[in-house]
Amino acid sequence: MNRSIRILYLTLAVGFAVLVLMLGYWQVVAAGGLDERADNPYTMERQRLVDRGRIISADKVILAESITYREKGTKYYRRYYPQGALAAQVVGYATPEQGATGLEQHYNRYLAGSYGTGAILDRLREETKEGADIRLTLDTRVQKTAEALLAHRHGAVVAIEPRTGKVLALASSPAFDLNDVSQDFASIRRQTGAPLLNRATGGLYPPGSTFKVVTVTAALGTGTWSAGSTFDDKGVYVVDGRPIYNAAKHRFGLHNLTDALTFSINTTFAQIGDTLGGRTLGREMTRFGFALPTEIDLPSGEVAVSGRYRNGTLLPNDQRDEDSARIAIGQENLQVTPIQMAMVAGAIANGGRMMRPYLMRRTITRDGVVIRQQYPEEVGSVASAYIASEVGRMMRNVVSEGTGARAGLAGLSVAGKTGTAETGDPKRNQAWFIGYAPADNPKVAVAVVIEDTSGTGGTQAAPIAGEVMRMALSIGPVQGEPTG
Repeated sequence: MNRSIRILYLTLAVGFAVLVLMLGYWQVVAAGGLDERADNPYTMERQRLVDRGRIISADKVILAESITYREKGTKYYRRYYPQGALAAQVVGYATPEQGATGLEQHYNRYLAGSYGTGAILDRLREETKEGADIRLTLDTRVQKTAEALLAHRHGAVVAIEPRTGKVLALASSPAFDLNDVSQDFASIRRQTGAPLLNRATGGLYPPGSTFKVVTVTAALGTGTWSAGSTFDDKGVYVVDGRPIYNAAKHRFGLHNLTDALTFSINTTFAQIGDTLGGRTLGREMTRFGFALPTEIDLPSGEVAVSGRYRNGTLLPNDQRDEDSARIAIGQENLQVTPIQMAMVAGAIANGGRMMRPYLMRRTITRDGVVIRQQYPEEVGSVASAYIASEVGRMMRNVVSEGTGARAGLAGLSVAGKTGTAETGDPKRNQAWFIGYAPADNPKVAVAVVIEDTSGTGGTQAAPIAGEVMRMALSIGPVQGEPTG
């Protein structure tokens, strides 16, 4: 073989290899990114051939499924949501025109059947694919209770199992009917109140006095204070020439740390925060997960990061020169999500151990083979078991004697903390409650936020939390098959 022929041969061989590699890249590696482009007509056509798997709640209610229709003799599939608006932002939608959100997006690979060794061949053959089912931790009985209590309000409710991290409810109001996405998406986008926003995971709010649970945990952790440490409230605490007052400028006089949490005494917590300083308080914030991404199985763009913000920029937790007195009472640019605050309550309920919240229990093929499963996972320790029990005991006082009395359940002990954050309008608040029940054997932890209300956390959020916990504690083992 002469030199010219050898060069030609090598050139053709290299060119063919490059062509194969590029074809493989675009058909397999980059296909996922192309699939997510709603303006790709090829992808839109191919998606209509996919029999996507079902999304099924813990109590075996079908939340999403595919139904068939025919067009010009070809069998196609489209997404149908039997429960309409129930858990709309969590389930999400999947349409060729609008793309996908929520669980539909996060678990698209499994729902669309693009997993396993056969996925590459399926892409090349372009045959109809059959997706796997996603079984959730979310329980529609708890979810329906939360959504009913949020009706005609803007806000969110989160309910989790503190020992496992299983999410029982993730409610956001206002919501929208998932079946309307493919019919008239423009009308959903025109609705007031941002119904597409998952407030439970993506909404950021000032936490108000619910943050005092973090502060008191940090305080007890230093060993400087105990639940019985005494303070003398003069009705005001001044930091850098700016006064901090209690609600209604009340003066409490002599009291202990338990009283301070029970009656949410700002001046005492401001004094503690000032003494702790930004570094110590910041370390405790990091243990609780502030300024860190919340690891829940939803698209990252739908989960906001809780922490301190300035001009839209997330700040470190442990800056030495920050106003730790105001951070300690839930102010100073703090913005948090309801899921983060449910995790705060859950960590205290779970003896100081914080669990990763999760929604998917298992992924199952149509013939019953489990191809993926999630288990409880500890993400960190916020305090020793002893300190967590002390904080929990103080939180029980909040419900039995203090600002959270309306979260109490007959015959059950509840631990909790209220919060009433300012909005800029002196007559409107963001009302909070976080807590768990039963206090001596926690099975459910909750966070509730109600936007733009004239009431307080104790009057607006606490009763909702109580009813959601009641429902969560009442549900028993699930029997039977999925229902539509």
